[in-house]
Amino acid sequence: KYPNSKVTYHTVFNVQSKQYFEWQSRYNKFWHDQVGQPGPITRLLSMGGAWPTDPNPHPVGDHLMQEVPTHIAPQYDYSIDRYVAYNKPLSITHWLQTKKVEEDVIIVTDPDCAYINKVDYAVEEGFPVATQGYYQFKKEDSVEMQIAKHYCKGVCKHFDPIAVPVIVHRNDLEKIAPLWLKYTEMIRKDREGPTKWPIQWNDNRYTVNRIEWVAEMFGYVLAAAHLDIRHEIVDLQMVPSVHKKLRPGVPFLHFHVRIETSTHKFWNKGDDHAGQKFPWPVPAGTDEVTKKMLTCLHDAYEALGETERMKKGEWANYFGEWDNHEALAGRKLLWSGGEGLSDRGLCDSETYNITADALSLQ
Repeated sequence: KYPNSKVTYHTVFNVQSKQYFEWQSRYNKFWHDQVGQPGPITRLLSMGGAWPTDPNPHPVGDHLMQEVPTHIAPQYDYSIDRYVAYNKPLSITHWLQTKKVEEDVIIVTDPDCAYINKVDYAVEEGFPVATQGYYQFKKEDSVEMQIAKHYCKGVCKHFDPIAVPVIVHRNDLEKIAPLWLKYTEMIRKDREGPTKWPIQWNDNRYTVNRIEWVAEMFGYVLAAAHLDIRHEIVDLQMVPSVHKKLRPGVPFLHFHVRIETSTHKFWNKGDDHAGQKFPWPVPAGTDEVTKKMLTCLHDAYEALGETERMKKGEWANYFGEWDNHEALAGRKLLWSGGEGLSDRGLCDSETYNITADALSLQ
């Protein structure tokens, strides 16, 4: 870790237009600004379209467009597969290929990552840094190693056990992102049919990483390995109620699990109105990391309040997506045929010389 004033940063996270993501998107922008993180933050909004059959993203977006800086990307075609995590590599690829991104270093987070300190890693091209994932590639017979070697046969020489946040040079991410989507598609294709995953790959009795859900995470690992890009694993996050003591300088709280106070009050991001209903004030005796997380929620809610859409009860339910059909009337689509995408490598395996042998599923 070494500060460098010449490095420029851009933070991104991917969401859909849901009540579940509404408060996370708004709070992410607040937390980013609160700690004084250098560079812009962009919400990559997957809305409209059905990639690859319809490359047209929604032309106007949703009600947060003026509040949270946003890039609109097409959603993945759910008629092919309902796996929403495709949208993460797809939206990053679309953003990089259709916008002139000028910042050197991209900080890829998830919407459930709260800034509590600035990121000041001077990442150079070819040398990204990332969080240690909750898995390893040390044992040859481990489920993780079986998956990695199965899908990157004959190409990958190493696998980094990483997870978000990832801090990566823009030039590296431009190469990784399309391949990340391609590998995710390959893995998910085997959810059924003659090449269906072995039972052990999708059973928590054998692994904490059920391939059904973490295909996108493995997709990134395999894409980076395919390109021979190694990550330095650094301490980028703390998990409330898992970690108890705050560690100086760690930039993120990753609130992906249920948290508990000293008086056994619980909070989970998946609870209805989680951005407005959380234990407060924080009971005495609550661990430092959980207290910090609840304080972050409280500060954001006090500063931002609720949106008009929340106040009027216009969300159908907590996880339902808002299509914003009314805004489509009379408006011209931004993309009529995906111009500027296909010739730049989006999901194009030939761009990366992915041979049939390299991707053999035999």
